[in-house]
Amino acid sequence: MRYIGFDVGDGESAVAAFEQGSGIEPIILPVHGSKSILSAVGILNGEIVIGERAYTDALADGLSVRFKSRFTYDTSRNEDIVRFVRGVIRHLTDSGAVQPEDRFVIGCPAGWNATARARYRDLLIRAGIRDPQVISESRAAFLYAKYAKTVALDIDILNESALVIDIGSSTLDFAYIVDGRETGVGTFGDIALGGGILDAELLRLMVEKSREREQIQAVLNESRSWYSYCEIQARRLKEEFFTRLPAEPNVNVKKQLRICYDGVQKLQLQLNQDIAQCLIYNPLSVLSGRSFYQAVEEALKDAVRLTAANPPRLVLLTGGASRMDFFRELCRETFSGAVVVCCPEPEFSIAKGLSYAGWVDENLRAFRKSIEEEVTEARVSHIAREALPDLQSDAVEVLTDLIIDEALLPMVSDWRHGKIDTLDEMNGRISKRMEQVMASPMAAEALEPCMERWLHGLTGKLQALIDPICDRHEVPRKEMQLNLTAAGANTVALNPKDLTGSHFTSTILTVLVSVLTGLLCGGSGVALVASGLPGFIFGLAAGALISILGADVISKGITKANIPLLLRTKAIEKRLGSDQTRKKIRDALNKELGSENGQFQTQVVGGFTRSFRSYVSTIAQAAEIPIE
Repeated sequence: MRYIGFDVGDGESAVAAFEQGSGIEPIILPVHGSKSILSAVGILNGEIVIGERAYTDALADGLSVRFKSRFTYDTSRNEDIVRFVRGVIRHLTDSGAVQPEDRFVIGCPAGWNATARARYRDLLIRAGIRDPQVISESRAAFLYAKYAKTVALDIDILNESALVIDIGSSTLDFAYIVDGRETGVGTFGDIALGGGILDAELLRLMVEKSREREQIQAVLNESRSWYSYCEIQARRLKEEFFTRLPAEPNVNVKKQLRICYDGVQKLQLQLNQDIAQCLIYNPLSVLSGRSFYQAVEEALKDAVRLTAANPPRLVLLTGGASRMDFFRELCRETFSGAVVVCCPEPEFSIAKGLSYAGWVDENLRAFRKSIEEEVTEARVSHIAREALPDLQSDAVEVLTDLIIDEALLPMVSDWRHGKIDTLDEMNGRISKRMEQVMASPMAAEALEPCMERWLHGLTGKLQALIDPICDRHEVPRKEMQLNLTAAGANTVALNPKDLTGSHFTSTILTVLVSVLTGLLCGGSGVALVASGLPGFIFGLAAGALISILGADVISKGITKANIPLLLRTKAIEKRLGSDQTRKKIRDALNKELGSENGQFQTQVVGGFTRSFRSYVSTIAQAAEIPIE
């Protein structure tokens, strides 16, 4: 599969192609012999002409430039976009540079909202592009920096915090990336701040200085084609000036234009340091009285504010206007704590990044699909169920301690001190107390370490499901490194209240009564007087009474009896805390939790499986920069 990145710029455009699996970086596809084509379109002899062909041989009718910057507020520019894109696609198709099965990815300013992007995509479809994908240009620049060998950035810096600043003819875009992916701030920018403002201002200044300014202004007002032509020449002059400036501080570039419309007028274009200072630092009406420098400075300071929580360690500059030395210096001053890197070929970085984006997003879609299809409910449930005995054993120990220490012993103590009259009443209170304990945060907190240990034990087996999928789709394994003890434990929690039902409570109370009955009626040879059973004589041998009435009758009698305080011995609490009693409660818990279709297995296996698959889906979506 080949991915075609089409950077439709406001000043110049470029097209790049990246072939999946080739191991070769994206290549620029020439359009009419030029790697970077002027974003200009017109009609000549009834045919669409683009780039310099729109004005070199003859001035095209309706010659239009900078149509992309005007797209959001001037619907008359829609047809210009359609014609320009159609002209580029037609040339690439006729020359065999692109094929019908190629996937196109088109860039747009980060500041465009969803409505503008959808409207733009509709125009691209009208122009002949099948199913175009539209993403932000600043995101494309980041992907270029991440994957292009020519940039050679430290991947560790890229994976910490980076800010991509893309300045073109019409927009100043930002993409903020932390840990290798866009943050909640994501992409932002100014859709009306770019180098094209300087082109228009330079043309205005030169017209103002001309002796024929009235005639020239009348032509420019009346003829869109001649205005576009003059603006193109102003742009060319500006580019030459800023390209030569680093090596020639006193550079002075000039060009004389002949305007042939209603007669012939001559317009002298000139740019030197003094004029450049006026362009950059004088107030501009298009910027509400701010200078170009002030507007850029404010946008950069806004970016500092938005990224203050995690300031960028890397600032990557791209876009044709990033060649301007004052802009680079301002970025270095504003982000003094960051490494500021300028793309070696800023005019091509967006197109190449767009082609990378097509591959990244398609690959990620396939990766997510594989995760969904292969990390199935059945496979995850099987792994969880196999490991369940470890969790059950751990949970039983914790719950046994909770039940004895927080439910049984406090109530038995109250009974022993006469705050509770009968064992029946105590049983009722124990039942309520057990319910409160099991529903309390204390129980959940007590079980949390059990769950963490269990999740830690599961991690290796579950990771073994994920790693082969990562390898197939070229997603780094570290991007899908499971961290269940941190993320999983928060979404897969045991609910102790639901683990045990009334049957379990009844079992525990039976254990309690048997312990008490054994202490009160056995061993010591003591029988108790039950107020509801006349004829029971205090001091009668328990064995004799049991042989006469039976153990069940004695047990029922004891639970209803108001046993004298003298017989409510401390030994009862000691016996409840003994290993023998704990074993009985553990056995009851194991029977309850070990039920194949019981609450414990249903809650743990079912709940874990659902939450784990959701968790894996979430980290799969974050494995790369999210699709826009």
